[in-house]
Amino acid sequence: MKTVLIIAGLVALAAGSFPVYKHEQVATKKLDEKLHDFQYKALSLLENVVEVYEQAEYYSIGREYDIEKHVDMYTDPKAVQAFLVLWRAGVTPKYYLFSIFQERQRVEAELLYDLFYTAKDYDTLYKTAAWAKVHLNEGMFLYSFYTAVYHRPDTHGIVLPSPYELWPQYFVNMEVLYRMVSTQLFNGEFPEETAKATGVFKEQNSYYYYYNYSDQMSYDNNEHRLAYFTEDIGWNSYYYYFHTNVPFWSEGDQTLGPFKERRGEIYYYFYQQLLSRYYLERLSNGLGEVPRFSWFAPLRAGYYPYLYNSYYPFAQRHNYYVMGTPENEEYIQFVDTYEKSFLQFIQTGQFKAFKQEVDFHNSKSINFVGNFWQGNPDLYEKEGRSRNYEQSYEKIARRLLGAAPEPYDDYRYIPTALEFYQTSLRDPVFYQMYAKIMNYIVEYKQWLEPYNQDDLHYVGVKINDIKVDELVTYFEYYDFNVTRAMYFSYEESTVGSHNFFVRQPRLNHKPFSVTFDVKSDVESEVVIKLFMAPKYDGEGRLLTLEDNWMNFVELDWFTHKLTSGQNKIQRTSDDFFFYKEDSVSSGKIVELLNQGQVPEDMSEDYDSLPSRLMLPRGTNGGFPVQFFAFVYQYEALQPEYKESSYVVDNKPFGYPFDRPIPVPQLFFQPNMYIEDVYIYHQGPEYPWWNQYPEHTNAVHNH
Repeated sequence: MKTVLIIAGLVALAAGSFPVYKHEQVATKKLDEKLHDFQYKALSLLENVVEVYEQAEYYSIGREYDIEKHVDMYTDPKAVQAFLVLWRAGVTPKYYLFSIFQERQRVEAELLYDLFYTAKDYDTLYKTAAWAKVHLNEGMFLYSFYTAVYHRPDTHGIVLPSPYELWPQYFVNMEVLYRMVSTQLFNGEFPEETAKATGVFKEQNSYYYYYNYSDQMSYDNNEHRLAYFTEDIGWNSYYYYFHTNVPFWSEGDQTLGPFKERRGEIYYYFYQQLLSRYYLERLSNGLGEVPRFSWFAPLRAGYYPYLYNSYYPFAQRHNYYVMGTPENEEYIQFVDTYEKSFLQFIQTGQFKAFKQEVDFHNSKSINFVGNFWQGNPDLYEKEGRSRNYEQSYEKIARRLLGAAPEPYDDYRYIPTALEFYQTSLRDPVFYQMYAKIMNYIVEYKQWLEPYNQDDLHYVGVKINDIKVDELVTYFEYYDFNVTRAMYFSYEESTVGSHNFFVRQPRLNHKPFSVTFDVKSDVESEVVIKLFMAPKYDGEGRLLTLEDNWMNFVELDWFTHKLTSGQNKIQRTSDDFFFYKEDSVSSGKIVELLNQGQVPEDMSEDYDSLPSRLMLPRGTNGGFPVQFFAFVYQYEALQPEYKESSYVVDNKPFGYPFDRPIPVPQLFFQPNMYIEDVYIYHQGPEYPWWNQYPEHTNAVHNH
């Protein structure tokens, strides 16, 4: 038998037409010395998500630690007692599926989060985490610990592994997991022909698996064209991070601080940007508008995820799935009533409920509207009652659309892609669901008075031109570590067992710059914004601002000091405010940590979108989009926001596209500029064009 090691050189040399991206150079920052010890310990707790090793340091600590005897080591003793009552009553068993959308599991995870969050010091936090790692369900432990570390003020700057390294099974389908398990079972001994046919090779002590995206077997209705985007590990991690930052079950005081009063606005802005970016990708692939659906009609969008989470395979939804069954009757009544209630309030221009009176003419009422659709605790704050998440629009909508049968009990249920933040964006109906919610919020925004000339015109400042470098996208291979999807003995994990990597084509673009030509009559500090939007709709019709204002993707947001006269301001795509570098592997994190450093973006901007996803995939002839530039006067941040890295000024998120534009001619001002640009694509138009025709998930020329 020839092993894959023998053909490693052949495979590596015949890597196809895509370049292989090596993320070796990364911006770093010095880690605060007081965090060093805990940073190492946090990584050790996450080294293997599912398995608990009795020989590990955390095991003896977790076995011996007694939470009840150390109640004084937590700032909220009531939270400790509440958790202990639940613990004695029984919690999710180990090795069971965990989803934050299952009500009983949400309660448990929230109380565990409170334990982590209220631990008085690093030592108590580590001991509590070790106890939870040993005693509790691994999914619940990971969710609560991950969320608490990112919210505790004293752990700011800690770097945790990316979601796709912690939960690889949510980011690759069963086909590649099968190849990995086969490799482990056969100790890597494959006939040369088998290794070449299945895209497996070995370098040093690591196995690599060429893996493409899901095809027509998972997606009907041509939705498979978007799989390279909707299944992208960076795109799905971005969504997971958002809900780590803004959990639907959390009170805004604790998780958002001064941004509590803008929670609903944040909700709307995030989903508006997410859907706008998705819409651009649809258009570039010729798929047109995001389809609409009705709760009372068959759901056209089928989805066969082929995901497996070590316990159960994910539920499948066939085309024209009928939701209106007797089992779903109450759920459909609820979501339908929820929508109609909102429309009734919209028709009157005000909302009176939950001991609140909301005037929809007021632009700040977006905070209430966003909270209404998320159904978070801040919506019910003035009532003084806790939220019943069983009656959550988002939760019930996900359950209906996911097409899984009713849960057997609190802990046994068939998973769906919509029940996990790591997998939600893979399902085409996700975008249809949130497009429905955004349409309702846009209905509310029709009550807002449009911006007028006095609001938008910056006297004495004019944008003469903006110049954009040629925009070019391409696919490249990227290696990411999926070893945590495998099982190892303690000896294997300590003596350097094999690592497992997936090599997958992904979307990227060439670096580019944008130059703003601005004339100013005076010296002044200004804010400059840059947006991108589609030029034509799915039918090829020219889009006007009246119909397109909600589709603008915000690329950059920065301050600049203008001098009197002509100003040339250049920004590179690497500078853009809303984006970050790619995350690095756990191994690279440890390597940098040994030097007292951590990856800067993973420490400070972990929740931003990877910059390589900034542009939609271009076309050979050029995909037309519009770049919109806007310059306006800077106003100093309000005191409560000065320490934040999330905002540049006090304007609403998405300004000036946070309100409708009924008359575009009254909207345009000299301090604005729109430039038509084209995005080109180099290389194969789709990643699967570079693979064996007879293998749907292998990559060609290996």
